[in-house]
Amino acid sequence: MGKRMTIKDIARLAGVSVGAVSTAFSKKSSNVHLSEATREKIFQVARENHYIPNIAARSMQTRKSYLLGFFYRMDNSYLQAQILRGIREICMKHEYDIIVYPCESLEDERYYLETLHVNQLDGIITIPILENGKTNEVLYRRLADRGIPVIQILADLWKDMAMIGRDYPYIGYQSVKQLYAKGHCYIGALMFHNYNDPKTGLNSTLLMEGIQRGVKEFNLKLEIYPLEKRADSQYYFHEAERAAEKILQSPEHPTALIAASGRLAYGAYSCLTRHGLRVPEDISLLACGDDSEQFSQLALNLSYFSVELEKIGILSARYCLERDQEYPLKQLLVSPFRKGDTIAELR
Repeated sequence: MGKRMTIKDIARLAGVSVGAVSTAFSKKSSNVHLSEATREKIFQVARENHYIPNIAARSMQTRKSYLLGFFYRMDNSYLQAQILRGIREICMKHEYDIIVYPCESLEDERYYLETLHVNQLDGIITIPILENGKTNEVLYRRLADRGIPVIQILADLWKDMAMIGRDYPYIGYQSVKQLYAKGHCYIGALMFHNYNDPKTGLNSTLLMEGIQRGVKEFNLKLEIYPLEKRADSQYYFHEAERAAEKILQSPEHPTALIAASGRLAYGAYSCLTRHGLRVPEDISLLACGDDSEQFSQLALNLSYFSVELEKIGILSARYCLERDQEYPLKQLLVSPFRKGDTIAELR
């Protein structure tokens, strides 16, 4: 087996300095200026000699692994893909790689967090798993105590740790305000089963807090339609259909329905229209998130508050990799309202 080519070998064969070769393979700014001709010559010599930059050596020199970890639950591929898009943008800027840790349960997450290589990460981004009020907080804190930046996204489970997410009370309040402005006085809220339990349904509780504040301020009537049972996100659509059936069984139904997520909104839309109710002529529909594109063909112009997933990915990666700059411990994003055609004007 031949000797592995080094950066010094490439520099000698190309007739340039070692610094020039290093600059050619780096995306970062440098005091060494290279012409395009010199850069291409270095690349040509590297290709001819099958040279691959030694990332391990760079890691030893800087005492960094150049790896960022992303922990998430495998129940919504659309959500994770959008967040990863943002994380990747920052990682490419800093010449970092991403290791993803897809988990199906709290036990899966614990397994990954206890592996030895996790200790080498330069930052951890997590959508922390919450099961029956339990989390892997101890393991995350152990890694943070070792100097690894850890940031929660979408859920603020640990108040003294960094977090980037959505302003759910604001979204709930603004949802009511949007419907009130259109003349709606009787509103329904399609919620997850744990909307009144801050321990297991924190975001749902915050969303309902905002909805109830709006209902009280505008003196409106509110009917709550929770999912009948706990369900994984792949079943939200069907559970939302069942919850919407309660509307059909009522002698009087709300003129507008606020759904806690996009999947719930599409499930409700499917059920209501299948039984003859028109959206928005008979009942208006508004979603508090666009967490899925799977069922978007059912209501192409749904009114909703967008989830800025890519931005969340960007901000979380910047928190981990740009620690020399000032970033707030908590960032709650105010989601913009996307006006569709699923809200009717009643006055």
